[in-house]
Amino acid sequence: MQTTRRVLATVSIIASLAIGGCHHDVELPALPEQKISLLGDRFFDVKALSSERVLVVGYRGKVLETTDAGRSWNVIPTPTDRALYNIRFADAQNGWICGQAGVILYTKDGGKTWTEQKSNTDEYIFAIYTLSATHVYAVGDKSTLLETTDGGANWKVRKIAQSKEGISDDIALAVQDPLFYDIEFADELHGWIVGEFGTIHATTDGGQTWTPQQESLLGEGIVDILDLPTFFGVHFVNTQEGIAAGLEGKIARTKDGGKTWAFDTVDEKIAVEDPLYSPFLFPDGKAWVVGAGGEVLTRDPGDAAWKRAKLGMRLFTWLRGIDFFDQNNGWIVGGFGTILKTKDGGKTWTPSLA
Repeated sequence: MQTTRRVLATVSIIASLAIGGCHHDVELPALPEQKISLLGDRFFDVKALSSERVLVVGYRGKVLETTDAGRSWNVIPTPTDRALYNIRFADAQNGWICGQAGVILYTKDGGKTWTEQKSNTDEYIFAIYTLSATHVYAVGDKSTLLETTDGGANWKVRKIAQSKEGISDDIALAVQDPLFYDIEFADELHGWIVGEFGTIHATTDGGQTWTPQQESLLGEGIVDILDLPTFFGVHFVNTQEGIAAGLEGKIARTKDGGKTWAFDTVDEKIAVEDPLYSPFLFPDGKAWVVGAGGEVLTRDPGDAAWKRAKLGMRLFTWLRGIDFFDQNNGWIVGGFGTILKTKDGGKTWTPSLA
């Protein structure tokens, strides 16, 4: 079981983060002859800095920028050809990107230029979170947690020990050093890490100590942590409300800061079995999540179940990143050079071809 679960998680994330998925086509309008984005591109994350300015990161160290809401794009040079997985900004000027083989990039001019920082690790770094312009965390392979308190001049690397409480020695051995795929803070003290084997770790002291929260998901046919789905993404809107998305189309939700988690219901009319990668939650309860197979799910405030979003097109590729600048302006990126945008809160989505 442990081997199967690890293989499933690794195949799912590497398919989107390195290989580019197993689907063969994407139904989008024809690309212009001169383009920055190619069908072979793989975009892993997107950051909306305003309603007009957006940054997209992806394969081979690529960073794309638009300053006119996607009508035109330019490539921002970076000092690496390694894959870039996640982008975060602490303020209008200071931002970070993390990626393959320990790469961390930093900007102090709002993303116009990027320099590489010494991360002190060669592990893949899947996610980064900025508490301030000086205090930043990142997570990655083999339970790796990175922290800087001086804006990245020095990065400290440590591992989060896995709790053995309530589990057998065999299971404890099987789930040691899980991959961490995402990290999120609601404020300077309250944060969460999610990853392999259903990992959900929480901190209430700014990241100095972390405690597991996934035990509340056991039950309803899930008898031990080896049966929990790997979680690839987590998003909180405050210290109490958050969602996590992962393997087998699973979405978990908490309304009490993670003391208890429960799996959300997906509309029984749709069968979602592909992995879900990146969730986005609004304070009013409106939520989105994207995943493999071109999957885009949404849930309106007060709805009992998630439903499939109406994109107006069919996608046959994985979707890895989603971000909204406000309730109306949002972006989705993924494989085959996919960049989608909405200006009406997700009622309609259109391709933005770089």
